[in-house]
Amino acid sequence: MNNKTVYKTKQKEIILDYLKSNEDSHVTIDEVFKYLNEQGNKVGRTTVYRHMEKLADDGILRKYYIEEGIGSCYQYIGEREDCHQHFHLKCTECKELIHLKCSYLEDINNHILKDHNFKINNTKTVFYGVCENCRDKLER
Repeated sequence: MNNKTVYKTKQKEIILDYLKSNEDSHVTIDEVFKYLNEQGNKVGRTTVYRHMEKLADDGILRKYYIEEGIGSCYQYIGEREDCHQHFHLKCTECKELIHLKCSYLEDINNHILKDHNFKINNTKTVFYGVCENCRDKLER
């Protein structure tokens, strides 16, 4: 194995370690890039992008398309299949992306598939609104 391959593998491992430590969060390329460089790991933004896209292609990360033109965010899912089957809520105030596991929405999803022959893509399904914390702050 040559040094270039070892280096790329090390970069991938550093990225994976960060993602695993943030597995309950959604992260962007820029957040990963910034964190790694703040920790003294000189990894280029393009390198982070390539590794994360490959990890998403391999099914290790889940890629979410949040808003047109804004980019995507990613979540480490490893072998967890349950992470493929939920919707998301996006707070328009604090920008938090929340996993929504709701049997009512699953019923709607199944209804649309069965009765309307249309399969919803959960990775592109985001409900926008204001989260409880932000609503409380706005009401004060």
